[in-house]
Amino acid sequence: MALTIACASDQLVSVEEVIDRARRLDDRDDPNSLASLAPVLGALVNDRELIVRLLNRRLGGRVDGGSTALAQAIPLGNGKDFRLRANIWPSSADLTAGRVQMSEPRYDVAHDHNFHFLTVGYFGDGYVTEIYEYDHDAIEGYVGEAVELRFLERTRFASGRAMLYRGSRDLHVQFPPDEISITLSLMFDSPVLNARDQFYFDLQRRTIAGFGAHTDTARRIDAVAMAGHAGNGETCQLLGDLARRHPCRRTRLTAYEALARLLPDDALKIWERACSDSAPLVANEARARLAGWRGS
Repeated sequence: MALTIACASDQLVSVEEVIDRARRLDDRDDPNSLASLAPVLGALVNDRELIVRLLNRRLGGRVDGGSTALAQAIPLGNGKDFRLRANIWPSSADLTAGRVQMSEPRYDVAHDHNFHFLTVGYFGDGYVTEIYEYDHDAIEGYVGEAVELRFLERTRFASGRAMLYRGSRDLHVQFPPDEISITLSLMFDSPVLNARDQFYFDLQRRTIAGFGAHTDTARRIDAVAMAGHAGNGETCQLLGDLARRHPCRRTRLTAYEALARLLPDDALKIWERACSDSAPLVANEARARLAGWRGS
């Protein structure tokens, strides 16, 4: 399950020290290994001017009317296959008054992540979050699919504690804090997880409600779908390779769809080939296409 870790510390470390510790981590897919970084991330919280320095750099030299826009996700540093950032969480009052605009629907939307991450409270009273888990290997991955969700906990994410979320396993829904809050997060990428979708969930119906729109997977699928409308012979060869070998099941399905669109005379053979795909999402859709084709 998602881990809650006490990380209050009287030590003080720098961003560079956090990056160095993350770089030397032995196994970035092992929850216990990732959890070992909670104390050092907790020690970074003791740098009470960390965000102030970032804000001052952003504001400096902008008194002439230049842009002072600040993203709600602020990069702090990165290494190979991981990154450190600060996240700003507006309060309900900020949102209602229009003082802050959310860049994506982060509140009141249950979602997972296609990467592991460790996050600590830095500033403010913290947002409230409900956490669930599910078995990624037990689902096909289509909108409306029923998913068995197991409730883990409801908690307020405040300073002095860290949370470890497992990619494509833990999902959560966040609610606005009473006052603006900030978290610091270490995010760890892996080829297996990054090839997967980020899912949105309907907690009442216990179903998949949609896909994250800002992931590499979503952008890749958009490009593959576009290729089905504006492609040539080389495009068909590339789509065929994607359909056969790409690790993401929805990318493979979209590649088959794009290929069938570009080669309508070969569509029957294309969908017959898709029936042998290892993922039920692809194979079942292919069988449905063939049944519709033969029934028409």
